[in-house]
Amino acid sequence: MADSGFQLQGSGPEAYERYMVPVHCDALAEDLVERMQIRPGEAVLDVASGTGVVTRSAARRVGTLGRVLGIELNPAMIEVARKAAAFFDQVEFRAGSALELPVEDRQFDAVLCQQAIMFIPDRELAIREMFRALKPGGRVGLNVFRSLEHIPAFVCLVEALAKHASPSAAEFMRAPFVMESLAQMRALFEQAGFSNIEALIRVGEQRYPSVEHFVRYETLNIPDPEIQSEALQQALTREMELLCQGQVDDRGVIFPVQQFVVTAER
Repeated sequence: MADSGFQLQGSGPEAYERYMVPVHCDALAEDLVERMQIRPGEAVLDVASGTGVVTRSAARRVGTLGRVLGIELNPAMIEVARKAAAFFDQVEFRAGSALELPVEDRQFDAVLCQQAIMFIPDRELAIREMFRALKPGGRVGLNVFRSLEHIPAFVCLVEALAKHASPSAAEFMRAPFVMESLAQMRALFEQAGFSNIEALIRVGEQRYPSVEHFVRYETLNIPDPEIQSEALQQALTREMELLCQGQVDDRGVIFPVQQFVVTAER
């Protein structure tokens, strides 16, 4: 990638933490923790915690008298998360599934889950497990992207990948955007027994320094090494510059992004 002057370093979870978290995850994590009104001294569970962006945000709120436990299925993600949270004594990461949380009943004041429910094979069971982990009166908060038509940047990227890469690459990029309605989200929590459910649409934005940055960042996790070849990256960038020219301004490229945010109480 020397021709562009844009060099990505690391791979897998390390690259995710370095490049994707600042663009996608930091602001969403702060928003979720703020909505949940996480307080000093509370016990918080972060389900499908990834590299720990929500875990760290919650840890800053609970302080040294509280605790935050991150549950993550991927050991490589946990390794990166532990390094990133090394200075938080109140943080612990534990390997486990959202479908069988390795925690006792009624242990937590709040349960959080950021941009993960769409990947969990049994969403109803996952929400019931969150309910089980909460103390009576405890709160749950979850965010997740809306379906693809509400995320125009990725509508364009899926089109570009289908044209220049492969159907499998396009389908991989489409995978996170499957949650279709507020009714669908609300039903998950109603069926689990939650009350005081609030289901909202959050409209935000994502900014990248350039279309090239957008393409390189967002194709990092596609499990096909050919995607990162210079020729294909250039072809995707050229296609995206045509498709997204109306989103380019003097500071780069900016896209609207919609997600569902659900909060509820046990």
